[in-house]
Amino acid sequence: MKTRPLGIAILSEPFWLRVVDRALPLGGLALIVLGAMGWPLAMPLGWMALGLSFFGWVAETNGIPLPRPGRSAIVTQGCWETPLAFTVRRRGTVLLFSREDDLEHGGWSDVYAVRQRPNVAGVDPRWELPLSPESEWSLRGRAPVASLRFEHHERVSYVQRGSLERALASAGI
Repeated sequence: MKTRPLGIAILSEPFWLRVVDRALPLGGLALIVLGAMGWPLAMPLGWMALGLSFFGWVAETNGIPLPRPGRSAIVTQGCWETPLAFTVRRRGTVLLFSREDDLEHGGWSDVYAVRQRPNVAGVDPRWELPLSPESEWSLRGRAPVASLRFEHHERVSYVQRGSLERALASAGI
């Protein structure tokens, strides 16, 4: 467990994110129980929380990313547990992380080539890959694959924001 300078313990980031993800449905169930025990206002609030969590699940099942604390939605290409390439929007730009062929050892490289271009409204970054030298994508650096932490919820993928910031710092971005 990590500690802050004041000695306050911090739970590990992935555990804390899982707790936040389950807060709405579990809080809704707790409110329904409280409503059944005689608190009249708790029952409609509990059903509302369960309804919101259901609609969130349906959205992610249909590929619509939800804002999640500590994570950024990504668009993957060639996705397994660790995507071969993905794009993420960050501070008015779009970043493309792509793994290249490892010609020496075969397979895929252990680093992502990080390319950047301005965020253009109405342009889907998945189909604007850097295919030519005249492309709007500029190479910004390289980030180790092992430094990024991915999460997959239904049909939507996320990268943990802390791991993304650490990877970009190691790439010099």
